[in-house]
Amino acid sequence: MAMTDKLQIFPSRANAVLIKQKIGAAKRGMGLLKRKRDAIDLKLREIKSEMADKEEQVDNMMRTAIFSVAKANLLGTDFKPVIVADSRVATAFLRRRQQKIVGITLNYFELEVNEQGAFPLAGLSCGGQQVQKVRKYFQIALKEIVEYASLEYMLRLMLEASHQTNMRVNALDYVVIPRLINTSNYINGELEEFEREDFYRLKRSQAKQLEAKIAFTELIKTKNMTEEELAAFIKRGGHLHPVADVGFDSNEFENETVEDRMRKAYLQRHSHHRIPLKRGDEIPPPDPHAAVFLQRTVMRDPRSSKASFISLRARTNIPKQPSISTSSDSEP
Repeated sequence: MAMTDKLQIFPSRANAVLIKQKIGAAKRGMGLLKRKRDAIDLKLREIKSEMADKEEQVDNMMRTAIFSVAKANLLGTDFKPVIVADSRVATAFLRRRQQKIVGITLNYFELEVNEQGAFPLAGLSCGGQQVQKVRKYFQIALKEIVEYASLEYMLRLMLEASHQTNMRVNALDYVVIPRLINTSNYINGELEEFEREDFYRLKRSQAKQLEAKIAFTELIKTKNMTEEELAAFIKRGGHLHPVADVGFDSNEFENETVEDRMRKAYLQRHSHHRIPLKRGDEIPPPDPHAAVFLQRTVMRDPRSSKASFISLRARTNIPKQPSISTSSDSEP
């Protein structure tokens, strides 16, 4: 996936919800724009059909108005086009109106005509009826032309609005929404990857705990077994369990080994005071295992350490010193 196909955003659950909401809003907006585009297209077809009808009416009215001028001149009407063209009094006014269609402001024009005219006395000598007909035909033709111009102006505005709406729909359909969808897929993929990592980490932790528990159970189960029972247990395959990653010190669970260490430590400690050493005898070095054991015992339960040592002294067999005979006993 290219970098331009998705938004630069941190993959989190909050951003996933936000992108999902944006996708829904973009789809709703695209639906509204499509409905607006359909309404604009419908209005465009109506305007085009009205323009086609209005164009024929304008041609007919202009033809009738020009023919009425020629007929008035033929009948010798007192009609001076030069004087009429030089009029300085306005008899027609163009008003601009507005209307809204599917949110688009459209301008159209209306023609207001003064029925009296700039030259009310024209044709007074002769041909007054023909002058009134010419004025009437040209006023109708002017109204038709203004209406046609309004339709053409509205058509241009509607075409521009339709073009803008199509651009927005295409932008949402081919750029914005696919980019948001790609971003949502990217965030969901990253979140799933995070979940898989957490799940794997949790399972590995549980597996290690289970392996340690199984190893501890096997150790406790086989501790007090005899050689025959242990051989039968191994033959049944009871020992075929996952090996724990955590190592156990089996000496910590052997009471006999612990008591032997304590007995040796006690003997080594008190032998210097009770047994006099002869010349040339070497002092035995201290046992490091005994020091480690004593330290662990005190750390586990300092209150029971003193009682343990007292009971240990009672169970320890201290070798007795041979009695030294006096000179009086040795003499006969």
